[in-house]
Amino acid sequence: MRGCLFVLLAAALLISVGAWFGSPLLASTVLGVTLQNAGFVSDRMTITASAEPPPKLLLGRADRVEIDASGVSFRTFHAGSLDLVLTDVDLMARTADEISGTVTDASVKTADGVATNADVTIDGPATGADARIVVAGATIDRVVRSTFEDEVGVAITRTELAAPDILRIITPNATLEGRLVVDATGAIALSTRLGVSPILSFDRSFPLRLRSVRVDGDDLRIDGTLDAIALLGG
Repeated sequence: MRGCLFVLLAAALLISVGAWFGSPLLASTVLGVTLQNAGFVSDRMTITASAEPPPKLLLGRADRVEIDASGVSFRTFHAGSLDLVLTDVDLMARTADEISGTVTDASVKTADGVATNADVTIDGPATGADARIVVAGATIDRVVRSTFEDEVGVAITRTELAAPDILRIITPNATLEGRLVVDATGAIALSTRLGVSPILSFDRSFPLRLRSVRVDGDDLRIDGTLDAIALLGG
């Protein structure tokens, strides 16, 4: 998704400048062409840029930019919706001060190859915003059953998540226990006496780097860092 958000922000400023000078239709047309050329596709999208005083937009600066889109696709990354707010945006320098918001139903790669989604909450400095991802425990159970039955050689009765980062694979005759970790490739993996096996990861076109994983009730909470400057194309 590198560079995509920069295109969106540039188009947002065009819309705002157009509205300031009474040409919203022209600005909207430019926005559509710009996004189409960038390869960004969405079922619905609203972009709002604001500055005080408004002529700051002519210099490529905005106090606040809001992006609300659904059915989002860009390159190999997909999401059900995007709802992001950036503050103190400088398009010429391709920087922003803060970013916050959510990415809902973001595409996740799983070891069993089944399409899976997760929600991402973002908040913090644009150079390294905190990102919190929640993955349903049912997803982990499905992936483990699919990928580990051949490895353990028997049918899996059930799986269990336990704080802080334990996953148990229970078979009729034994229980295999391991720790959930972020492996060297940046994927979430299960580390057991049999080795380290990847479970899920995010598409690398989305500049999100995972830092840690822990059990949160019946689900997994994954903490990472989002590089909004990469989103801006810097």
